[in-house]
Amino acid sequence: MQKIPECRSMNFSIYEGMLNRYKDSEDIRKSYESRGLNGLEVIRAGEPDEGKILPDMVNGVHLYFHIFWMDWWKGNYERLDQEFDSREQWLEYFGGMSRESYLNSLRDDLAYAEQVGAKYVVFHVSEVTLRESYIYKYRYTDKEVIDASLEVINTLLDEKEYPFDFLVENLWWSGLTLKNVRLTRRLIEGMHTQKKGIMLDTGHYMNTTTQLKTPEDAIAYLNKMIDKYEKAQMLHWFKGMHLQLSLGGDYVRKQRKEWREHPIDFDKIPFYELFRLAYDHACHIDLHQPFIGEGVREFVERVAPKYITLEYQQNSREEYEQFVETQSKILKWITIH
Repeated sequence: MQKIPECRSMNFSIYEGMLNRYKDSEDIRKSYESRGLNGLEVIRAGEPDEGKILPDMVNGVHLYFHIFWMDWWKGNYERLDQEFDSREQWLEYFGGMSRESYLNSLRDDLAYAEQVGAKYVVFHVSEVTLRESYIYKYRYTDKEVIDASLEVINTLLDEKEYPFDFLVENLWWSGLTLKNVRLTRRLIEGMHTQKKGIMLDTGHYMNTTTQLKTPEDAIAYLNKMIDKYEKAQMLHWFKGMHLQLSLGGDYVRKQRKEWREHPIDFDKIPFYELFRLAYDHACHIDLHQPFIGEGVREFVERVAPKYITLEYQQNSREEYEQFVETQSKILKWITIH
């Protein structure tokens, strides 16, 4: 008998542009419930929810994150002076020099998650500067990012016992990539709570190679990774899944070739212009498309996550609803008409 994940979520950024696609909370609820989902995984963007996001709609909360934060966290201010246009600029970006500015943002999200009764929260364990995202050479190792992330996580978890699961998400930059079982174990075992686990982002794991051509290639690659964690008796830590397809290998190979032939002079690009370019660059790597192919449903059932989010790039309401409906039919969450 098929075991359906307890929480099946739509990814939802709480900002005006996304909220405006829906009339009210019931419009949002009908949108996801009619397509096999039962809630939202929200990320707060500093804007009010206009009364459209009710507590019983929230399955999970994606915590605030910085794409790059290690130099700031460790006090390597001279390197930040090189990354930004000025010291004043990065002080404004990070909210000062005190670690409390970052921790307070996370505390706010954790308080929100508790207030709405979320079942889980998600935290990125990753680090990449805008420049590194182009050149694929990283200053910090996976272990260094994991250990610094544990400082952040345990500072928060030691302050209070939260009622929800605290999940860590993989990316393809320095940090939790899931390529190294030993480092994954170091992270999970180092967290000061029993309510913990991994949020496997399938597309992010695909982004750790450029060799995948088809969804079936991706399934084989993911299953090979899961084989290692099953052998290490760690599969039970995979409590969540961001299900998406990302076959950006051709773009990455082309971009790296162009970089070698025509290197970017980063010093000539203002910080926020480079930020915009790097965001667009990342979106070409991490595609967030529906995962349609042979073996997808079987893979989800093998991992058996408690929480799953159909996490797609959302260019419009209509497109997202079409993506979710197609994916839910593949997963047999709704009847095929």
